[in-house]
Amino acid sequence: GTDSGFTFSSPNYATIPQRTVTQITSSSPSHPANSFFYPRLKHLPPIAKVTFTKLKGKKTFLPIADQDLTTAGNEIDDSGSETPLDCEVSLWSSWGLCRGSCGNGGTKTRTRYIHFKPSTSGTPCPSLEEETKCDPDNCV
Repeated sequence: GTDSGFTFSSPNYATIPQRTVTQITSSSPSHPANSFFYPRLKHLPPIAKVTFTKLKGKKTFLPIADQDLTTAGNEIDDSGSETPLDCEVSLWSSWGLCRGSCGNGGTKTRTRYIHFKPSTSGTPCPSLEEETKCDPDNCV
């Protein structure tokens, strides 16, 4: 289009030369500053529904102050199903120190944390801690 900003508050920089207007999707433009950037979603959920009704006859103009904006035609459509979002966790940390007594063996652990909790029947989070056997360091 005509504007190069990613967000609603971006400075109004003109795109020169102008480009073709493209559809905004959950991953395009592919930039975290994009107001609708949700790369884990296949499709953006609907956020609004606008209905235009052509009136026959004479043209009339009603100032906004005279209109009742809370009446019929302003309802929210909740019939659409929500997209399930799976749990997303970080990479494993480095293994911790081996804890235990010399000769008896020990254990060490590593952890990870949750980036995104699951929602709408998404895949649950895997274990966040892992433990393995080890030989304690500095045994003489």
